[in-house]
Amino acid sequence: MKTKTGTIRRIMLLAGLCAGYISSAYAQQDSSTVAPAEIPNKAQGGGTKFLLAGKAQASWSQIATQLQGTPNTSSHTFFPDAFMLMPLVKVNNRLFLDAQVEVDVNPMGGGAAINLNEMIVYYRATPWLSVFGGNFSPKYGLYMGVMDDFTNRYCTDPIGMNRGPQTQTGIGIQGGIQAGYSKFNYQLYLSNGPQLVVDSSTHGNANATGSLNYGNYTDNNNNKAIGGSIGFLPLSNSNLQLDVSGQVAGKTGSLNSAYENISSYSLAADINYYHLFNPVMVRVQAEYNYTKTQQFNYPWFSDSSKSTLLVPGFNNQLSGWYAGITVRPSGIDNEIIRNLELGARLGAYTPPGYIGATSNTPAPWGENAEQQTTICLTYWFTWKTPLNIAYDQLKMTNGPTITTYTARLIYFF
Repeated sequence: MKTKTGTIRRIMLLAGLCAGYISSAYAQQDSSTVAPAEIPNKAQGGGTKFLLAGKAQASWSQIATQLQGTPNTSSHTFFPDAFMLMPLVKVNNRLFLDAQVEVDVNPMGGGAAINLNEMIVYYRATPWLSVFGGNFSPKYGLYMGVMDDFTNRYCTDPIGMNRGPQTQTGIGIQGGIQAGYSKFNYQLYLSNGPQLVVDSSTHGNANATGSLNYGNYTDNNNNKAIGGSIGFLPLSNSNLQLDVSGQVAGKTGSLNSAYENISSYSLAADINYYHLFNPVMVRVQAEYNYTKTQQFNYPWFSDSSKSTLLVPGFNNQLSGWYAGITVRPSGIDNEIIRNLELGARLGAYTPPGYIGATSNTPAPWGENAEQQTTICLTYWFTWKTPLNIAYDQLKMTNGPTITTYTARLIYFF
């Protein structure tokens, strides 16, 4: 499952804890000049603090599918997308516990599922270095590494962005360094890494043989994946950030299997820029990512009798990109207009394909190359309550065109 938990959320939570502690300290100073009677087991300054944040999200969508030679189909539905709780515990000034639990609703049926997206321990060793461990979402690109439903102003997910490194279990370090008026941030981690899927019965879908499974609590071999990112903020106001990130896994297959030594690596590069051209706030965001898994002749079931057929290895690499811009007239006096934000985004996804494949060769994962166009209008009732109205179109090579209209309301608390 893809998680979208970014540094922005953690900064907000930490700031909230600090603000609460400071206001509490002032209140104690102003309440009385006479020291009250000592309370048994009284909390000391810098002691444990708890903050519970979260979100509730609901949507309405209409989906229309067009495929040449077949009748067009259309459906619309209203559903609660998700309910998320994000507790943060400040044990002391150096030790923090962070978690994220989400109830996701499948709009296509199948009910709801409870997912533990993150469970991390942070230890702030120095102002520029923190040590962490647990089940975490690594910094990988802009969308997976920073964005969440708050910072993603396009309502819908960009295609091809949820196939790289996702939630994993491991340890790492992260922090930031001042370099004159510029800044650097970094993350370096060691994790169990992705696990190679080898299941001939799942040929023809995105979880088929040759794909990678993340989010494993246990490792399937004795190898660990190494990953990390580095970000550069060249401007003193931090309006521009450039990032590169990636992960290398030397072994992805199960221990002592024929697939154990199949390797994989992922790379991503992104840009995030915003500036107030009074009275309009402009944001520009873009990302490119790429994953390459070692080629191998996997067994496929050739027919319903389940007789195994070895086919030539496919070019097991995928890539995706998107670029978007949003404008918000935040400097205009009219309250309704300044709370509107218009966004437009283009993107594309290229899935794996067989080596030497022709136009008639079926895709290994049942996927075709896709192009995406998204237009979204957002109204901000408050800074934590956005209403999105979006148009999203996916055009598939040798496949259908899917057009989705969505209205989504999110409340953060």
